[in-house]
Amino acid sequence: MRLQRASKGIRRVLTALLGLACLPAAGCFYGSPARLWADTALPDGTMSLQRHQWAYDGETVTFDLECDPGAGVYAVFGVSGEDTVVDTGKADGHYRWTHVFHTGVKPTTCVVYAMPFVVRGLRDWVFDKTEEKWYFYPSRSDKGDVQIGGEQRMKITCYRADIRMPVKARGGPPKGLELSLTKATGERRVIPARPPGAGGDRGFLLAGPDPSGSYEVSYTPTCEEVGRAGKTHVELVVEHADGSVERLQKDIDTP
Repeated sequence: MRLQRASKGIRRVLTALLGLACLPAAGCFYGSPARLWADTALPDGTMSLQRHQWAYDGETVTFDLECDPGAGVYAVFGVSGEDTVVDTGKADGHYRWTHVFHTGVKPTTCVVYAMPFVVRGLRDWVFDKTEEKWYFYPSRSDKGDVQIGGEQRMKITCYRADIRMPVKARGGPPKGLELSLTKATGERRVIPARPPGAGGDRGFLLAGPDPSGSYEVSYTPTCEEVGRAGKTHVELVVEHADGSVERLQKDIDTP
């Protein structure tokens, strides 16, 4: 039998294992049901059971499948039927997996799933060290592994935020600009201006003037610069051509 990477078809095979009895000899323990946690719903990055969580573009999210520990228990994780992996060897009943989420201009919602299994004989998943991937590869002469809890699911919406701040000029082009982002935790980052003609460099852009003489500061933050949850505070300090200083402030949603 050829090795096959996990897919939607493999998930149907896994689901077919539901209803099989978990053998006590395999080390399976009954108790509280399995629970799926993630660390992107709270400002301080602690784990949450919230069923729908949000992740910023480029953010690495840690998932924790909590179930009763037992000998030979492992966990299968995946995102919308793809990138399935296996986590093994956790005696404390906590199985962890990380995934980096990306999106374009529009938010993207996907489903993360996790399932605990107990091994009966040989584990049905093998790790290919050359490709560094897990493959579903059940033995024809061995009993299939048994799912010991229902499939746990969580929706993750990946998004990004764009900052647009108009600046009404006073006496001419601004002499100086300082853009800063402050998370709900109090962590503050100052964003530099992008040098003229530096296409790939990070930093905010100043466009203008328009026909009315106004300018606009624009910037798309990275996942490290915004909060994990709640709102991120944006402040733009403008030193105008006439010598006056103006502070422009707004909050952007970063759920």
